[in-house]
Formats: sequence, C-alpha cells, structure tokens
Amino acid sequence: MTVRWSKPRRGARPAAEVSLAEVTCAFCKGTGKDPFHLMSALSNCPACGGRKTQRVREPYETCGPCAGTGRYFNSKMYCWTCRGSGVVPKEKKSQPSEAS
Repeated sequence: MTVRWSKPRRGARPAAEVSLAEVTCAFCKGTGKDPFHLMSALSNCPACGGRKTQRVREPYETCGPCAGTGRYFNSKMYCWTCRGSGVVPKEKKSQPSEAS
C-alpha cells in the first residue's frame, strides 16, 4: 500500500510517498483481544484496537527494546517504541560525504 502525503495549505510542495505494510499485531498475536484480560475477556487489544494488524512504514526491522514481542520484558504493557507491532521503521544510514 502506498500513501501520498502532501500539505495543500501553503503553496505547492512535492508530495512524499510513504509505503505502508500490514503486519500482525505482536502484542495480541493477531487475536484482536487483550491478551491479559485486564478489563475483561472481551476487551479489544490496546495496541491494534481490535484490528488484528497494524500498519508500519517500509522497510522495517524487529524492535530492539521488546525483541519483537510487542511488550516490555515481564510487563503487561505494550512497547511504546513500536506501539505493540513488534517492528519499527528501518533507519536510513546516511552516506558519509566525500570531501573534495
């Protein structure tokens, strides 16, 4: 899926294209329900909102703080870094510029 972002308010600016991918929610493991039943057994997953998937920017890699589980170690909270998806957008490494 490709989404085009543009700011129509102040003059013409080039639209930036962002490619999004659907990934299974790592926090609820694709069930759409709260895995810890904190509110009730029928409550929706707080990370994906019950949609079972999340959209992330491509390219992406496994989240470091949660190791791709979508939650903090020994915690019932979803990871704030990846927002429970288990993946984060891959950082583009800047190429060192050659001095002339």
